[in-house]
Amino acid sequence: MSKKCKQCGCELADDALFCVQCGAKQDPVVKCPKCGHVNPAANDFCTECGTRLKEANPAEETAGDTKPADEKTAEQVQSAPEETSKVVVAEPVSGGQGGGGNQGFQNFRMPPEGNGKKKKILAIIGVLVVVLGLFFAFGGGSKPIQVKSGEIVDDYIRDQSSGDKKYKDKTVQVSGKVKWKGQFNNSQNYSITLESRENGGKTYQVLVDVPAKRASIVNDLKIGDFVNVKGKCVGIVKQKSPTLISVQIKSTKINDQDAD
Repeated sequence: MSKKCKQCGCELADDALFCVQCGAKQDPVVKCPKCGHVNPAANDFCTECGTRLKEANPAEETAGDTKPADEKTAEQVQSAPEETSKVVVAEPVSGGQGGGGNQGFQNFRMPPEGNGKKKKILAIIGVLVVVLGLFFAFGGGSKPIQVKSGEIVDDYIRDQSSGDKKYKDKTVQVSGKVKWKGQFNNSQNYSITLESRENGGKTYQVLVDVPAKRASIVNDLKIGDFVNVKGKCVGIVKQKSPTLISVQIKSTKINDQDAD
């Protein structure tokens, strides 16, 4: 960390967009793609090595194209199709016993008339409708796994592969108390630690990944606050220390606030 918050003076990472202490928005910066030096976002060139930081003006790159606009328009008019087909949106047919579930998709009927392009478009729509219907009918809209942060740690302590099989790539709703909060070293996102426990020479923890644009949610939380987090579990994430086992949750909601 080499810069300080312009509002409260807290030390921050060079590329931090918000203060982890007071939530104040920081001046944007840009890293040089060649030497990695951090420059103010308004700079056109790196102050360390002189590398250009911004893309060239598209108008300059196309300056050689001198064809008149009206000539291009004429070409476009000549190449435009004489007639465009109107897309007919097919809808599921209502009726059938029960009136719910997948009944409407099973009774789907195509309009009797239309040219080849219409039929092709409507056939694609029909396939998509059926696929979506089956997705929701067979668990696509299933409820998230409700679990306490301590239970997740227990499962991973017993067996890491079984823990991944149970939670990885699944939507979970995790409850627990805030133990720590901070900012990831390799990202501008913020982290909330809900559980941390040592066992067998290793430290197991549950981390919540919160996007930088939701910094206000993190700032409002205090150590010891009870939180309810909904999101996707990505399983164990790689850490610098092999003894640190971090199970990460990418948040979508925290205490009913949008956090994605």
